[in-house]
Amino acid sequence: MHTTNRTFYPDMGSSWRIVSCFFSSIRFVYVRMVQINVWNISGHFRLLLQNRTAKKFAVICMLLTGIYYTFFYHHSAHHDLPYQDLSEKYNCSSIAHMDKIGIKRNKSVCVKFAGGLGNQMFAFCFGYTIARKKNMHLVLTREHILTQYFKLVPYHWKDYDLNAGICGCFPLIKDKGFDCGYDKKLEHLPSDQDLLFLGFFQSWRYWKNYENELRQILQFQDNILHEAKSQFHNILSKHKNDQGITTIGVHIRRFERYDTDEFGKNNAPKEYIIHAMDYFRNLYKKCLFLIFSIKMKWTKKNIPQTDDIFLVEGNSAPVDLAMLTLTNHTIMTVGTFGWMAGWMTQGKTVYYKHPATPGSEFSKLYSNYSDHFYPGWIPME
Repeated sequence: MHTTNRTFYPDMGSSWRIVSCFFSSIRFVYVRMVQINVWNISGHFRLLLQNRTAKKFAVICMLLTGIYYTFFYHHSAHHDLPYQDLSEKYNCSSIAHMDKIGIKRNKSVCVKFAGGLGNQMFAFCFGYTIARKKNMHLVLTREHILTQYFKLVPYHWKDYDLNAGICGCFPLIKDKGFDCGYDKKLEHLPSDQDLLFLGFFQSWRYWKNYENELRQILQFQDNILHEAKSQFHNILSKHKNDQGITTIGVHIRRFERYDTDEFGKNNAPKEYIIHAMDYFRNLYKKCLFLIFSIKMKWTKKNIPQTDDIFLVEGNSAPVDLAMLTLTNHTIMTVGTFGWMAGWMTQGKTVYYKHPATPGSEFSKLYSNYSDHFYPGWIPME
């Protein structure tokens, strides 16, 4: 992800911003002085300010302090302090004015992130690729969930003295077609304006030329990877002879109560999961299946608990995903979490071939399954 140099270099083209920032700094200093009750430190201080010369001296000191905050501290150490918002109020006209007076900047891509971890990773891959192709920036704040799970470098509007909420000022582009399909028109949008996307964009085709780059970018945070590796090796150690063993990560996603919901999303039946496991058993001499699911009650009831199965429970979503990527191969049922596990693992991936009821609303989200499911993956039923 592109980053920018945050050192503040004033120039004649940005003189309006210097003036604005200067008065913001003065206001900031004043607010901070009020917060620490500097005016009431002593009665002698109030009496001193009644003297005209003392007043002039105090004003000069405040102006010099404002200059310091404007050109040095305000744009460095103070940059990320929570009370910065006390002295900054922004609106859509700010960015419009920057463009109008000719301040040069790379345009930005914003994506309305929604859903669980898998959905958010799809949105990131799509947004990153659009920005990468067009030499733009993908806006991602420090507070975003993906920056907490992966070693992503945040980029946000504070680099231009604006907040990330400015994304709401950009023209909205909705994925009106297939959320799980590919729309080539989205790759031919202008690069000379900021873009805001709304949708799921769950097709590998958008980022097929950047997938190795994306895998390198989506590196888990050290604490998450350490926990995943620790548990993974503990599981292997419980098998007396783990030499030559093939590990298969199994992610079981279940929708609420029924095998098919009213929207047309299908649950993968137990017969499919057993069939997929038998496929690997026939392929490799020694297998170990690590099963992950938030519906373990269903799993324990429906999947035979043989010696080559280990149920992984009690982890957070990112630790589960990290553990899945440590396995050799993947069995997914339905959903984007299992999809991402298979894509990041890069082994053989088996998927349920009937994720949607034909003719249902959910089936309309697919232009065709080949846009969504990665080439080379193995469909089963």
